[in-house]
Amino acid sequence: MSSPLIPLFKEQLENESRGIAQDRGLTKRGDFLSWWYFRRLVGLEDTEVAEILCDGYNDLGIDAIRIDEEQFVHFYQFKNPESVGAGFPAGDVDKVISGLTLILHRKHENIANPELRGRVEEIYQTVPAGYRLHLVTSGIGVNKEVEVKLDAFLASLQGTDDFFIWGCEDVRSLQDQLYQKTLPTVEAPIEFSLDQQPYPVRSANHDCWLFHVGAQTLANLYETHGEQLLQQNIRVYEGDRGTNASIYKTSTGDEAGNFLHFNNGVTFLGDEAPWDAFTRKLILRRGQVVNGGQTIRVLHSAYKSGKLRPEVLVPVRVITSQGDKGFASNVAVNLNNQNRIEPSFLRSNDPRILQLSGALASLGWYLERRESEVEGLTSVERAAIEARIGRELAGAVIPLKSASQAYVATFLRQPELAKKNPKRIFLGSQDGGSFEKIFSSELSAENFVSAHRLANVVEDFIRQFMTRKRRKDRVGDWKVDYASILGDDVTTEFCDVVDQVVPQSAVFLSALAYEEWGRLRRSPLGTVVTLLEKGDVRPLQRLLLVILRYARSQPTLAKSWPTLLKSQQFFDNVASYLKGLIDAESQTGVA
Repeated sequence: MSSPLIPLFKEQLENESRGIAQDRGLTKRGDFLSWWYFRRLVGLEDTEVAEILCDGYNDLGIDAIRIDEEQFVHFYQFKNPESVGAGFPAGDVDKVISGLTLILHRKHENIANPELRGRVEEIYQTVPAGYRLHLVTSGIGVNKEVEVKLDAFLASLQGTDDFFIWGCEDVRSLQDQLYQKTLPTVEAPIEFSLDQQPYPVRSANHDCWLFHVGAQTLANLYETHGEQLLQQNIRVYEGDRGTNASIYKTSTGDEAGNFLHFNNGVTFLGDEAPWDAFTRKLILRRGQVVNGGQTIRVLHSAYKSGKLRPEVLVPVRVITSQGDKGFASNVAVNLNNQNRIEPSFLRSNDPRILQLSGALASLGWYLERRESEVEGLTSVERAAIEARIGRELAGAVIPLKSASQAYVATFLRQPELAKKNPKRIFLGSQDGGSFEKIFSSELSAENFVSAHRLANVVEDFIRQFMTRKRRKDRVGDWKVDYASILGDDVTTEFCDVVDQVVPQSAVFLSALAYEEWGRLRRSPLGTVVTLLEKGDVRPLQRLLLVILRYARSQPTLAKSWPTLLKSQQFFDNVASYLKGLIDAESQTGVA
């Protein structure tokens, strides 16, 4: 831990995680780290974090299970030692191995806690693309003995080498991941000094320059700008293996002269790139690497090792947008579609999103189009935004991804798309997505705000329940404590299942709230949202009761609650049941 950055980062991590703990009433240091990790690095909302955690008694050594949008199953164990030099406990790794063995052989049901059983049941409902085990610690990594045990365990499983892999994310890795997420963009012009004029191509009103440069030029660019150069090339460095190992070998070996023929090259995107024939320079303004980030990183690594061969030439393409944000967005989408990139990030500059941002600003809201964008604002930028929206940013920020999910779940009545398949919200129809349908002329800024506000109050309702759930074993009568937020009927009738249902219900409950007030009662959604924001949670208590009573009336339902609360069919059935209740209510005159 010789780097001076690590102690400073450890201090930052301690301060930020303690703040989260205080906000959420957490008492275990492991929980401090897990909440920080999923919030800051994975980018999950609080209700999403609550859904995937399964830490506690009989957790079989597994603190959380997450199924990502690519259907990879991620298992996590967190360790948050006070000392930055503390290693990952070998005994806890043994516990993880034993727990995974039970889960993979379906022998866990009689001993696993309810949250873990629910998460595992969800795994069984999917066809996993692979498994990933994350050992996350704010100390140092695992020792060699633990590495051998884990490798032996994975070797004993059937499947390809990369179907089930493990990794340790220690304090250095956490610092690096956070650094990657918070880097500013490059503002300085990028200059290419060329012996020959680059080959110009103009197509569809956009310019493209084709040329080659020596590898040292790209290594120098990375030396100067680092990861700031690669903000739109989302893939982080994948290590010295696979393709990267081949790139390194070619750039440092006897076939260095063939690098130009073996490598796909690097693509830059910028607003404009004039060629100066007098100075023989191509100057790219507001440029970013949108493809070829791995190549640049490896060439820089070869340069730092002193092994980069001078004869290495790299094909380069420079594309200019001329300020056309829709075009810039499409370039990033199409060049990076083969990578695992957050679709909402790729759509952040789409003209539809930009227009929505303008409309929201006129209502006094700021649309955060990129994750953690607000955190990186300078005081000047913040002041300009506040002048634009007419109020302080605090309490006026709408995150694009979560608010879009809320809108889809409510006004479009598709909670399954919002919760189970959020990736499709930002994918175009040609890719099997729904972007054009969602961000259509039917979308209004007012409805987008209403959906966001509703989701916030529902999530706050869930948070209040989770506070009570965590102190369940420390209060005199937990049912009385539960009833103070869930109501007497829910607590009395369904005390055996509320711990599994409520943490999973945020999106479903939001969708059903709109169903009742926006569609069936034809009331302005803002009316009930304002009521909820003032602390009157009776509408949510009643809807929770509707969900539970309907499920109880259907004895053939065999799916777990995590699966049901992501099911469009289950939502449609509950909505129909709710309509029947409201129709009967109107006929009898009983409110």
